[in-house]
Amino acid sequence: MDITNKLSSFLSEDVAYFLGLIVGRGTIIKSAELNKLVVDFPFKNLEAVSPIDASKKFDTQIYLSNSLDRIVERLKRLGLDVSKFNDEDNRGVSLVVVWRNTDLTWQLLAYLLNGDFSDYHSFRIPKAIFQSDKEKQKEFLRGYFDVTGYVRASNSQFGREDQQRIYLEVDHRNWFLTLDLYKLFEKVGIPIESIDFGHPNFRDPNFKKAAGFWAKEHQVKIFANQFLHIGSYLKHKQEVLTDLVKMNKAGLGDNSSEKQFRIREKAQNPEENSEKLPDFLKGKHFNHYSELLAVLEEKDNIKAYE
Repeated sequence: MDITNKLSSFLSEDVAYFLGLIVGRGTIIKSAELNKLVVDFPFKNLEAVSPIDASKKFDTQIYLSNSLDRIVERLKRLGLDVSKFNDEDNRGVSLVVVWRNTDLTWQLLAYLLNGDFSDYHSFRIPKAIFQSDKEKQKEFLRGYFDVTGYVRASNSQFGREDQQRIYLEVDHRNWFLTLDLYKLFEKVGIPIESIDFGHPNFRDPNFKKAAGFWAKEHQVKIFANQFLHIGSYLKHKQEVLTDLVKMNKAGLGDNSSEKQFRIREKAQNPEENSEKLPDFLKGKHFNHYSELLAVLEEKDNIKAYE
């Protein structure tokens, strides 16, 4: 058994959830005096509204703050010096973890993140998560969703009320994290409905908008009833998610692993050579997200041997 396998056997559900928060929206700041980790929970909308009962509204700021109090206590049990701060510009809430010396938790974090002390623009899912049990993998995904996931009725497939989806955001610079998420959802047995890549073939296939419009976050989309097996520790997100599930037709996505992709030919787009794309994607054309995933997989395998 290698060291990663040994580490995964000691990985707790609390640590797995913490890693999901970090990979999703964490930034590490190092200095001579102390090291800090900041995890941002942005207010995408100041009010969350139930899709089946418009009178059921959630003040995002209040609900998020209250839910984070419980998460702070959970992280403190790991021996972490963690505090909660409201953004001065009222754009969100942040959790801040401080290390005044490189103790065991800092060293463990360094190992799990492959020494990548930067931010969510480049973090990958730790190998120990892939090698841990399913409950810990779900805890990681729950943490990732709590900082990057969005639940609202406007995310339905084809605009149909009975096909509601959630989506998880991935920073546009972090293409390989999208591949990691696809693989981890596959391991826990939850099918991804689609991936809306920040690529011209997906965001603006017919080049109707301004150049570079497509260069936004990647979105991993999952039917709400499938994602309910993961859920959220943020009360307002969990309640809206539950209501979305009530809207969906029974069994939606249950046979997704068996369905054949409907691949439709997309028009050639001059933005396929944009400087906003990484070099290994320039000049490539994609008709389906599975084709782009295959290129990421191939590139990732090459990187592993470099």
